[in-house]
Amino acid sequence: MNEQTNTQAEDLREQARQKDQEARDSFERCDTDGFLSQWASGLTANKLRLEADLLEEPERWFPALFDLNGDRVRAKLHNGGYGTCWMFCDANDRPTGKFITAFPKREATMTKKGYREDEELAPGKAAIVGGGKGLAGAASCYTLIVRADQGYLEGAIVA
Repeated sequence: MNEQTNTQAEDLREQARQKDQEARDSFERCDTDGFLSQWASGLTANKLRLEADLLEEPERWFPALFDLNGDRVRAKLHNGGYGTCWMFCDANDRPTGKFITAFPKREATMTKKGYREDEELAPGKAAIVGGGKGLAGAASCYTLIVRADQGYLEGAIVA
C-alpha cells in the first residue's frame, strides 16, 4: 500500500467522522425530530469507512459457482421470490432463465445438479443496500461490500 492510498483512505475516514459529527449535532439541535438526516449521515459515514477499507484492500472473497471440472460458471447471486439463487447468464450478461437454489444444506444437492459452490477473490465496492418504500424502506438500508464486477470474473463459462 502506497502513501497516496494511505492519504486517500485517511481522507475518507475523516469525512466519515464529519458525518458522524453531523448526526450528533443534528440530535443536539433537534433531538429526534432530525432523525432522517441523522440516519442519512450515519449511513453515509459507514459507507465512507468501507470505501477507505477497500482502498487499502480492494479485493474480497465472494461466493462463486463452479462446474464439477472447476470452471467458473457465468452465474450470479439473485434474491428470488423463494430465497437466494444462482441466476445463469449468457455471454452478453443477460439472464438465461435458468436458476438453481444457492447454499443448499447438503453439498450433495448441488453436486447432483453438476455444480459446486466455493469462493473467489474479486474486486469489491461499498454500497448502500436495502429496500422497500418510504421511511419503512429506509429503515432496512445498510452498508456492505459487494462485488464490483458483473458477478463473476472474466472468462467464466456459459453453462
